[in-house]
Amino acid sequence: GNRASTASGIAIHSGTGAPIVDRLAESLPTVSGTPYLDGFALTHPDQDHIKGFEDLLKQVTIGEIWFTPRVFKEYKKDLCDDAVAFQEEAMRRVQLAIEENGDLDAGDRVRLIGYDELLESDAFKGFPEELLTVPGNTITELDRVDYDGEFRAFIHAPFKEDEEHDRNDTSLAMQVVFGDDPAIGGVLLFGDISYPVIRKIFDVSKDNGNQDALAWQVFLAPHHCSKSVMYQRDGESENLKQDILDDLEAAQVGEGIIVSSSVEVPASNEKGDNPPHAKAKAHYEEVAEGVFLCTHEDACDDECLTFEIVDGALTLTGDTANAAAAEDKVAAGVAAARGSDEPPADDVGFG
Repeated sequence: GNRASTASGIAIHSGTGAPIVDRLAESLPTVSGTPYLDGFALTHPDQDHIKGFEDLLKQVTIGEIWFTPRVFKEYKKDLCDDAVAFQEEAMRRVQLAIEENGDLDAGDRVRLIGYDELLESDAFKGFPEELLTVPGNTITELDRVDYDGEFRAFIHAPFKEDEEHDRNDTSLAMQVVFGDDPAIGGVLLFGDISYPVIRKIFDVSKDNGNQDALAWQVFLAPHHCSKSVMYQRDGESENLKQDILDDLEAAQVGEGIIVSSSVEVPASNEKGDNPPHAKAKAHYEEVAEGVFLCTHEDACDDECLTFEIVDGALTLTGDTANAAAAEDKVAAGVAAARGSDEPPADDVGFG
């Protein structure tokens, strides 16, 4: 269609970086003279996931918003201004959905990710069930258009039983595939969830025959390349949980790309440092058969990391892609020049 079929969130970190909202507004198609974004999905309302939303709402018409209302139970007085703006806009749409029995215009549409119990609270009583998606199910409709065969989002989390977990572990987690076969791999988005919930996602998917819903070509490193994905604290020590790395590697399709939405990853970390973590990057580089990219380190000239679908593959484009390809060639040349420790297989004659 003439609209961007996009389900995404915005993460803008401190320091230099691309003006994401402005770039997005410039690249979107226009409807009635205004940039139009079909869908905006919020993983959770931490500042580094929602910053810029108020500005986005002023510049762009957002056809449909996806969110899980439970995340706001974890946030009382510590919502940033952009999170408050999102909550107000989301609840405005929820109220309209109740009043209009789900018959909403573009710019008013909303989809809840959660459980039937959510509908029992006063704020959600009467909310149309067809606009509610629980984990374990697939969405192919976006902004009242059915993209079956072209777009599918499989919802992995948050799990009902994790309601009392740390607020990061109530993040919306999903696989987004551009096509009709999840086995081709897509974009795997886990928000800020940590090892226990990720372990559960893999186990539940396996038990329910949904392993293909974990296949990925692009994996956004959870919690901005935090080691909490692969390390569990046991008393005073931290133990590497190799099983998650093995599962991620097994779910990789083709030459996967792992993206860290973060500031530059340091060479090492002190105890207690916030992410990104050097240990996590090192393990991700072992997993990714393609490329590990950091949004604030590897993007050329402050450009956004962009992907295009080429023959079913999510392909990195722009100057960043050219730089990554050049780096691979240099690395391959260096490796070839170093030679091998193995003796030559063929006799070499002189004279």
